[in-house]
Amino acid sequence: MPKENDEKVIPTVILYDDRGLQLFDQITYIDEYYLTNCEIDILNKHVDQLTEYIASGSCIIELGAGSLRKTQIILNSLEKKRKNITYYALDLMEQELNKSLSSLGTFSNIKLVGLCGTYEDGIDFLATLPNDKQKTIMWLGSSIGNSNREEGARFIRRIQEKAMNPGDMFLIGIDRRNNPEKIATAYNDPQGITAEFIMNGLDHLNVIFDQQFINRNNFDYFATYNEDEGRHEAYYRSKQDQVLEFLVPNDINKTKIKINLKEDELIRIEYSYKYNKAETIKLFDETRLANLESWSDSEFQYGLHLIYKPPFFFTRTQESKGSVPTVEEWQEVWKAWDTVSLSMIPLDKMHSKPIYLRHPFIFYIGHIPSFLDINLAKHFHEKFTEPEHFASIFERGIDPDIDDPSKCNPHSIVPDQWPNLSSILEFKNKVRKRLLNVYDAYKDKPIPRSLGRVLWMTFEHEAMHLETFFYMLMQIDYILPPKGVIIPKFRPAVNEAQDAKLLTIPTQTITIGHDDNEDLDDSDPLDLPFGWDNERPSRKVTVQSFKIHSRPVTNKEYLDYMKINIYQNYPLSWIPVDHSSFEYNVRTIFGPVDMDVAMNWPVLLSQEQAKSYAEWKKMRLPTEEELRCFYDTYPQNPNLDSNIGFAHWHPIDVPLDNSIHGIGNAWAWTSTKFDEYPGFTKSKLYPGYSSDFFDGKHNVILGGSWATHPCLTRRTFRNWYQRSYPYVFSSVVLCQA
Repeated sequence: MPKENDEKVIPTVILYDDRGLQLFDQITYIDEYYLTNCEIDILNKHVDQLTEYIASGSCIIELGAGSLRKTQIILNSLEKKRKNITYYALDLMEQELNKSLSSLGTFSNIKLVGLCGTYEDGIDFLATLPNDKQKTIMWLGSSIGNSNREEGARFIRRIQEKAMNPGDMFLIGIDRRNNPEKIATAYNDPQGITAEFIMNGLDHLNVIFDQQFINRNNFDYFATYNEDEGRHEAYYRSKQDQVLEFLVPNDINKTKIKINLKEDELIRIEYSYKYNKAETIKLFDETRLANLESWSDSEFQYGLHLIYKPPFFFTRTQESKGSVPTVEEWQEVWKAWDTVSLSMIPLDKMHSKPIYLRHPFIFYIGHIPSFLDINLAKHFHEKFTEPEHFASIFERGIDPDIDDPSKCNPHSIVPDQWPNLSSILEFKNKVRKRLLNVYDAYKDKPIPRSLGRVLWMTFEHEAMHLETFFYMLMQIDYILPPKGVIIPKFRPAVNEAQDAKLLTIPTQTITIGHDDNEDLDDSDPLDLPFGWDNERPSRKVTVQSFKIHSRPVTNKEYLDYMKINIYQNYPLSWIPVDHSSFEYNVRTIFGPVDMDVAMNWPVLLSQEQAKSYAEWKKMRLPTEEELRCFYDTYPQNPNLDSNIGFAHWHPIDVPLDNSIHGIGNAWAWTSTKFDEYPGFTKSKLYPGYSSDFFDGKHNVILGGSWATHPCLTRRTFRNWYQRSYPYVFSSVVLCQA
């Protein structure tokens, strides 16, 4: 009988002998046990949406299959769609498993296979399936609640790492933190079936030990809901002072163990954890699985979530460990770049220009490793990686003045002919190896501050360009779906967002920027977080009270403005269907979607378009300081509440209920010009990073978009674009005029 912090505990697995399984099946038919009815309700309404994602020729593996009542709904939908599926049912008891499979009947397109074993056996089996065979793993009934939050996350993470490939899916049912009385009744039904299910575990314990170890008549079932921890707790309660005795099995010395129990002492048998929204998102983040779609029952008591393994994952709920980006963080950024550059652009289009204001795609594929290589070589006073001439053509790209493209910022030599893709990829691999060698060289000693700054700068440079690369990808019609990413099933919005609430922000003094001093030497610690030159030094600003909307302007609102004003300057995040009648689709990397789908997404537009809309509404754009006050006054957890870091591969609806929309989904334009300020000093590592754009034509944007790496959503980070630049993933939150 294991102990945790002196608490007596019996493993939950003893509940599931043959009789225990039969009793639990009876529990699932009780009205008070709402979990099963909720899942059935969800499946009855949404099963066809769910099975749209399951590809013909794939396989489904269900962990702890049970009676298969809910599974029957899924399989029937797949059969109706004539999808060829192999379904594997995993459970502990062979007799019950065969009985459940027999109850399903016969199918023409679905092959049924029983797997008798533990969860660990199931994981081992999953790992043997072919890599090119898509898998959908099902874990229903809120079974995750039987583990604590850390154990549940570790278990799913183990499945993800050992048995899932990019594109494999995981369907999980999760009970929510409902009314405590409702939860208590669900686990202590008036008929007493749950109590008998629990007490039967003591009989099973005697069978396991092959001796009369425990007398169930000396115990009763005690259940309670711990609202603080969000879990139901089930215990055996000793009715009296007693001593439990048993002989250690297979012990030649016949050692006898004694356990003393006091009257009313509790022995834990089961916890059932419930999850709120934040805990659910954190679970997915810690398991490195992306949410495809979620469904709720009619009374919003329970969630069914379809998540999947993406080709790369940017962790949002954990900060970088240590003073530099980890090797694992570098590798995820590299996976992202490889996914984008090698699976989304046809090879014959690599030398094409997606935007006339920028170089062809091939430049950026060479620019990313070249920038890293140049800065490593400079720091260590070494030669550039061969071919060395790549440094002269790939160091810096063009950024023309939109109003006069003949004017351009300082940039590298533009060759008559760009190198071919294979030579650039070979170079990229050598540069990545060069970086890994740096980490190997410092694995047993601290990284010097000066080197740490180089690593942060080059890491964030790659992260920034990943997003700007998507600005270009969004504008082409020959884009390919990213390999290993499940294409979402875009559905028309059911309701239109309510009018944005006008919030009053009080007068306050805030701190802009921070004091990450570049001039300190290697004897000083590397300050965290790293900052670019336009983030320092810190400075206090008093912002007078103002009013601001609770969320960004939506596509539907901007379209209404165009219709009323016969305004023809549509955002380039849209595609005209019939320009004269104001019919537009909205761009995504998966192709255009109907305005009915994206009506509640933030509109992505230029600063000039945002300003024009604001003037029509008799409002204005916020200053940088005002927008920062808004984010500070209504703080959201940017790691949990925000659509950043490819949590989705597109914008999502603003809150439809007038709740606050903070960082994420899209950047937010400000009226603040990007310019020099008192105390600004050029970076020594990258002198032209900011100062080259102090031209009066660029404005600050804050926040982050769906394609922004989480490291760039820190409070002090400032981004900027030309006011007329139409491609940036930026929207606008309006202020009172």
